[in-house]
Amino acid sequence: MTTTEQDKEAIIAIVREMAASMTGAQSTRHWASDVLWFDIPPFASRGVAPARKLFDDTFANFESCNVEILELDAKVNGDMGIVCTVQSTNIALKNGSTKHVMARQTDCFERHENGWELIHQHASVPAGGEWDGKITTV
Repeated sequence: MTTTEQDKEAIIAIVREMAASMTGAQSTRHWASDVLWFDIPPFASRGVAPARKLFDDTFANFESCNVEILELDAKVNGDMGIVCTVQSTNIALKNGSTKHVMARQTDCFERHENGWELIHQHASVPAGGEWDGKITTV
């Protein structure tokens, strides 16, 4: 039996691993087979295969991808866990151009016999202009 703090550390470690990945297999290593994914481009998928293919197709154009997690909030309640992040990503494309993306991501996990699995991920970018990545609390 693990403690809530150990469970939080485990799902946070998975989120950090996904942020550092550069292949579809690596990005989806902890995903449930029937995962529901809402990506930043207008794309949604059910199951690992379509997500893995989109990751591989996207990463094929990247020279590098550096994700910095600016904000992170994790909660665990029994066999469910959620990690919400604000991420700043710097991308260098193979064609020489660069991109910067500020994104928000929610990762929903469920504990299974083999450990924590991602059952839903929702990534988004703010609409309507630049965002500083700050979360207003008051």
